[in-house]
Amino acid sequence: MSSPNAQERAQLREAIDQEARRLGFSACAVIPAERLPSARSYQEWLREGRHGSMDYMEKYQPLRVDPRVLEEGTTSVVVLLTNYHQGSDRFEGGLRVARYAHGDDYHDFLWDRMRELAAFIHAETGVEVATRPAVDSAPLLERDLARMAGLGWVGKNALLIRQGLGSFTIISEILVAMDLGERARSAADRCGRCTRCLDACPTGAIVSPHIIDARRCISYLTIELRGPIPRRLRPLIGDHVFGCDICQTVCPWNRRAPMSEDPGFSPREAYRTLSPMELLGFDHARYVEVFRRSPMKRAKLAGLKRNAAVVVGNSGERRHVAQLGSYMAAEESALVRSHIAWALGRLGGELAIEALREARVRESEPAVLEEIEHALQMTSRG
Repeated sequence: MSSPNAQERAQLREAIDQEARRLGFSACAVIPAERLPSARSYQEWLREGRHGSMDYMEKYQPLRVDPRVLEEGTTSVVVLLTNYHQGSDRFEGGLRVARYAHGDDYHDFLWDRMRELAAFIHAETGVEVATRPAVDSAPLLERDLARMAGLGWVGKNALLIRQGLGSFTIISEILVAMDLGERARSAADRCGRCTRCLDACPTGAIVSPHIIDARRCISYLTIELRGPIPRRLRPLIGDHVFGCDICQTVCPWNRRAPMSEDPGFSPREAYRTLSPMELLGFDHARYVEVFRRSPMKRAKLAGLKRNAAVVVGNSGERRHVAQLGSYMAAEESALVRSHIAWALGRLGGELAIEALREARVRESEPAVLEEIEHALQMTSRG
């Protein structure tokens, strides 16, 4: 096909939209590839250090704000949404996990679908059009692309919200080296005066409408952060083992959001009865068995056990103290041992003091020793 005329482009966009929905995507738009208008605000966010230790976000800035720079020859972008909404973020055994991570790793199955859609575009155009699929695997500001595509507005929690679908969506895109796009009409911002997400965030991570300080965000603290969770924030983690959906759960636009019927996001049976205490006792073999091809592997074994220790500490259930002491004695990771020490201090009681004193005798890591001393002070105050 030579360069398509306006009518042919409209027909191709409609065909792409229909095929995208057949493949399981919830919404689709095809827009011209242009520089994103949010480049300046993104750079300001980085300068303020609100990305925490996610240093990768500082890299490839020219690519992030312009798909034409990311992939040479790109003239159009197919922007896609996939609904992952599940009924609850808490499993029967006590694991509270962000809904997108209840099933398989979406990178894998969405990538396969996007490759099918790219092949469809090749077939429809009749030429080998260069295409590049991406689902938070390329340095692109995907939320801003989706907003520019008219697929929704950005809520005060900095997430894309689409009327009738809500915000529980994965954004992905295909960069296309053919002129197929049409500028979209922006979706109206329908948040109005609502501040439910700001009011509900336990750590105050939504510092102002549309601005997130990742350093205080439970999702960042339990997934991206590789070191210790700041002590002042640990009580505010509550029972979140991986990620956090609070700012989405309270959003009125998610009240009637449809549940996902996508089998890729279906909750795994292994998670239903798994408790934070059981997770805290995982070895590497058990970790690989349970979390194979899961988004939860992003946090690594030590990160998940660190989070589980905080959750157990926040539970207030002293019946776990003896087991915590045993786990601490056998744990190889200093990061995990330090958070178990904190959990013992938070739970308190004579058994906790005894376990901490025994741990102090055998411990050699300065960071863990400091946590033990702090935990003993917590128990004495209690």
